[in-house]
Amino acid sequence: MRLPFATSREIAALRRANEALAEQLEEVNRRLKELNKRVLPGHARGFHHHVAIGERCRIDPTVKFLSELDSDKEVRVGDEVTMYGETEVVGPVTIGRGTFMNRSCYIRQNTTIGERVNLGPFVKLITDGHEVGGRERRAGRNVWPPIVIGDGAWIGAGAIVLGGVTIGAGTIVAAGAVVTKDLPPNVIAGGVPAQVIRPIVDDDDRAAAAADAS
Repeated sequence: MRLPFATSREIAALRRANEALAEQLEEVNRRLKELNKRVLPGHARGFHHHVAIGERCRIDPTVKFLSELDSDKEVRVGDEVTMYGETEVVGPVTIGRGTFMNRSCYIRQNTTIGERVNLGPFVKLITDGHEVGGRERRAGRNVWPPIVIGDGAWIGAGAIVLGGVTIGAGTIVAAGAVVTKDLPPNVIAGGVPAQVIRPIVDDDDRAAAAADAS
């Protein structure tokens, strides 16, 4: 039985087809790389859809971003944000310009972090909760009341902030605190549950008070 064989013309045509396919594959890979650069820098992995990262960010490769396909679940990271390793962020979350996160932070959905905020290691911003169910299962329907952290706030190591809480701009939360209620701006708070310890008086405030007194 004679075996089929290709003519030199057919071989040349197959080579051209293979070269064309290789060029198309290379173009697809190039476009994917460009898309990844626009959506998420290559130094951050473990991400899903709808993650937008600003300019001049420093993000450890172990940081994990998670979000669903809906655009309102997006994780948005502002310019000049620093995030250390093993942090996990679940969208929708907004992180303001110049914010710093130490290692192993845990940020849940419906959280808004202002500009120039500092989060110590192991800080947890937990919006997850449940309505009170019946006696057969007290943890009822899931709810995610929002958390808002004001500009310039400092959340100490291991602190936990629960859903529905707003922390005012410039406020310091002591390490290990559990914040269950709103905190005003420019105070130091600590404890379980967190309470205001004292206000923070800046030099500008002292100068203004002295001018008023005179």
